[in-house]
Amino acid sequence: MFNGEPELSILQTTDKKTKSTVKPAEIEKRRWMLGSTLFNSLLAMIKLGWGIFSGSTVVLADAIHSISDVVGALLVYIAVRFAPYHSRRFPLGLYKLEDMAAVIAGLSVLFAGYEILRSVFVGDGVSAPTVPLATLLVMAVILILQLLFFIYEKRAAKRLQSPGLDSDVANWFGDIGAGMVVLIGIGGHLLQIPYIQEIAVVIIAIFIFHSAYEVIRDGLLSLLDASVAQWEEQQARELLASIPGIEGVGEVIVRKAGSALFLKTTLAMDAQGLDKAHQLADEVEAQLMEKIPALEKVTIHYEPVKKPYKRVATLYEADRKTPAGAFGKAHCILLQDITRQEVDSNPNTGADIRETWVTNPYLDEPHGRAMKLAAWLIRQRIDELHFNAENTPGNSAQDVLTELLSGAGIAIQSSIGKI
Repeated sequence: MFNGEPELSILQTTDKKTKSTVKPAEIEKRRWMLGSTLFNSLLAMIKLGWGIFSGSTVVLADAIHSISDVVGALLVYIAVRFAPYHSRRFPLGLYKLEDMAAVIAGLSVLFAGYEILRSVFVGDGVSAPTVPLATLLVMAVILILQLLFFIYEKRAAKRLQSPGLDSDVANWFGDIGAGMVVLIGIGGHLLQIPYIQEIAVVIIAIFIFHSAYEVIRDGLLSLLDASVAQWEEQQARELLASIPGIEGVGEVIVRKAGSALFLKTTLAMDAQGLDKAHQLADEVEAQLMEKIPALEKVTIHYEPVKKPYKRVATLYEADRKTPAGAFGKAHCILLQDITRQEVDSNPNTGADIRETWVTNPYLDEPHGRAMKLAAWLIRQRIDELHFNAENTPGNSAQDVLTELLSGAGIAIQSSIGKI
């Protein structure tokens, strides 16, 4: 609310996309997830085949770890694929599927990290391969390929702001960590370096757990409808305040679902009439969508600016004492600005009232004096009008004039007279 109770309250909601429209960012996310799943599946099969051929238990364990990542990537891909679609049952889309998949994938990364530690410190240890040099070369090539894909996908995840891709990046980081453990294990076996594998496992596991924690945390916050970071919300607030016609920014709520943002705000607008208010709201939405591409839906609750005073207009004859007998032929107009505090505390008091006398600017017009004067009064933003008006059924001029003034939010105090 702004300066007390609003005189007008409108709720306007705008969807950025229709049901059949898929954003380019969504298409790119799908391609990344599909490519990641297929590439990881290929590497997992190579590891599994080589592990069976060489008899290396650590390579087999790494292959099983990669297969678990493939399952997680499939979950995220399915979520990203169907998240943008809207239906009657899910009018806001299925964006939270991406967060759910990210949480599940993050948990799988945690489990994989635990398995790496358990296999080294609790299990039977690492068995050396029958062909260590060839195994070292194969795993080094796989590690380089994983590292290259990890770098490019991480850039894409940051650019697209996708929690689903973030979780997949964490999976690839876990794969790289496991691959390094394999290389260190095989290299340490060849060089006979004590405890180097155990030290490497602990360091890599810390990174794996940290990546999984961030993915799970962000996914859970989004599922719980937590607000975005304070700096992101402040950015939206500053953008709203910079738009011409916005006199005040009240509540601003920005929440995230998957990689989509949903904004709800209350604005005080300097606009007369519903049409102008809607037009200004459309301009606000257009600028928000342009500056914040991730916005999927904007909901604006807008209110007129509350003046610090109440403006009352009274129509008089030329002597400034006699109330005007005809609206269009009123000679003088008394404008009284009464402070809101004074109006609220004692409406009948004469204190804190600023008076201004104005001559009817349309007094000499040959036609349409009443309508022109009514339009002038609306432009002066008066709140209440006092004049002698005939309230006779069937008087079309009276009806049109009353409808015009009432539609502008002007209260009419009338008595017997004529228009």
